[in-house]
Amino acid sequence: MAMTPRSRIRRILIANRGEIASRVIRTAGSLGIQTVAVHSDPDAAAPYVGQADRSVRLAGTTSTETYLDVARILDAAAASGADAVHPGYGFLSENAGFARAVAAAGLTWIGPTPESIEAMALKVEAKRIAKAAGVPLVPGAELADGTADDDLLAIADSVGYPVLIKASAGGGGKGMRIVTSRDDLLSSLQSARREAASSFGDGTVFIERYLSGARHVEVQVFGDVHGNVVHLFERECSIQRRHQKVIEEAPSPGVTEATRSLLHESAVALARTIGYVGAGTVEFMVFGQGADQECFFLEMNTRLQVEHPVTEEITGLDLVAWQIAVAQGESLPLTQDEITATGHAIEARLYAEDPARDYLPASGTIHQFRPGSGSAVRIDSGVRDGSVISPYYDPMLAKVIGRGATRDIAAGVLAAGLSGMTLHGPVTNREALVAILGSAEFLSGETTTSFLDEHPELLAPIAKDDDLRHAVAVAQASAALDAPDPLVPIGWRNVPGVPEFVHMRRRGSDLVTTVLTDVLVHSVSVAHTEAVPYGDVFAFDTETIADVVVHLQYTTRDGGVDAAGVEVGVGGVAAHCRVTRYGDEVFVDDGLHSSAWIVLPRFADHTGDAAGHGPATSVPGTITAVLVRAGDEVTAGQALVVLEAMKMEHTIRADVDAEVARVLVEVGQSVDAHTVVAEFVEPGSMEVPA
Repeated sequence: MAMTPRSRIRRILIANRGEIASRVIRTAGSLGIQTVAVHSDPDAAAPYVGQADRSVRLAGTTSTETYLDVARILDAAAASGADAVHPGYGFLSENAGFARAVAAAGLTWIGPTPESIEAMALKVEAKRIAKAAGVPLVPGAELADGTADDDLLAIADSVGYPVLIKASAGGGGKGMRIVTSRDDLLSSLQSARREAASSFGDGTVFIERYLSGARHVEVQVFGDVHGNVVHLFERECSIQRRHQKVIEEAPSPGVTEATRSLLHESAVALARTIGYVGAGTVEFMVFGQGADQECFFLEMNTRLQVEHPVTEEITGLDLVAWQIAVAQGESLPLTQDEITATGHAIEARLYAEDPARDYLPASGTIHQFRPGSGSAVRIDSGVRDGSVISPYYDPMLAKVIGRGATRDIAAGVLAAGLSGMTLHGPVTNREALVAILGSAEFLSGETTTSFLDEHPELLAPIAKDDDLRHAVAVAQASAALDAPDPLVPIGWRNVPGVPEFVHMRRRGSDLVTTVLTDVLVHSVSVAHTEAVPYGDVFAFDTETIADVVVHLQYTTRDGGVDAAGVEVGVGGVAAHCRVTRYGDEVFVDDGLHSSAWIVLPRFADHTGDAAGHGPATSVPGTITAVLVRAGDEVTAGQALVVLEAMKMEHTIRADVDAEVARVLVEVGQSVDAHTVVAEFVEPGSMEVPA
């Protein structure tokens, strides 16, 4: 059914959360349009809820019982007097049934028609339409339900390895697996189908040739109800983890002018073929260089993309404003000839996750989150000071966008903005993002989808010079903050004595750093050990840094948060370090770099630990599969349990050869981090019933 445009929109309900909700609220407010936020219980205190003119609670915690519940969202629209719905991205944004339900309720749907959504929603059907529109396709094959295992293997053989398994109904990397050999095909298919069914309610998957070393390039398109279709140039999104984009930029640094023209023309042709209305993105894989470069259709996303700000930055346009205008029945604000691009823009997705630990998502409280002094970046954020990152949703904190006349300038602006940002809370991917932006390979434009696989060193960058400076600042600040009197620092003596010491560990490192300060001769010694030296603390090798100059500038205590200003000079170069402490966690910011530390006890704790042991969950989440039962013998590395957390699947594996005595979790159970999933005994030690 066709969508009937309404008169001017007065009040928009945003069927989403986080930074995209804030983004829509900002533009709607600039147009004099009121907004309504919906929120789950974990999101009750989220910034976007207070930014909207009205808010409606969706009781519950999971996406299924809140942001994916069509009836409850429509009830919220009716109760709040909304006359339009903006779906954002993710959740229900590409759900044709939801679009129809919105229209049936007499509301304006700010998005493409249900027919367009359906045409592109199933990737297999989308490929047929793209082929008819003359868009080039990558080799692939459909996988019908009930296909025998031997036939599945034969199909994959015909496509050619490596193959990429993809969910037909979804995106965002869910239900996607790279398979390099036929030995792994069937198990990967099962895992992909399970993840796709959990994420999208549809376990259908298909396979296509995996093009290693290809670029992921997408074209922003826009259409209106009057038949006008334009493109707003392309974006490159090749730097990805787990098939989810991490850094995006516009324009693409690696396509030829001939390929660029083909991409734009193909995207517009596809949008015209389906009578597309609103914002959409046509995605391609670009393979090769120079005259041999080729491009293949990947999929079309019938919604606004996460990375739309880079297009806004190079065109000077507000894409949300365009969405609203088109939904009201207006013509596109500009013709193709009137749309121009200037400069370069790069976006980095800031996640609460640990890239060095296989992108393990993190949860907890954001103590402080704010741009650095003089920062030139744009920040589209879904958090603020005090925000709690829950395990129920995607762990993205913000999108940080840098713009410049050239790509190098944009990368420098973005790296500086990330480095100078105050960000105290769970572990994030900030250091990895800065390392990527500053790498020679990135700056040369060598950004293919295998970039992070080829450069794993960027995921755990080491800044030794700043570690030394920051460790000294932590030691000095800790001594001052723990002193009973600010004028008499802890450990002060009026006769010569032993140096003062502080044990600490940089977050993410297993090494213990001990800083010894001799207050009488003003010398500093630093040692790195695998364990805290609780015996004779001075009986181990240290490195004495004679030219370290430390000036404590101030200490403050406010609301349980301790802070100190310390100037540390190393090798004649001084930097002001702000040290902030939350319990045992300490964060150091010097304007160019940041680090997080755990201050360890000064003396040994002999209380003992009676906690039980066994394979345990690494993060909070929901159990989606239990693969063993009591009495099974398992080997080290064998999968035991599958856990879904923050829209990703995590497999809990055995770390030793053992026999399962008891399984302690079940499918559907919500668990906290460090929940033991099974009890082990020595193989063959369990009694067998007669």
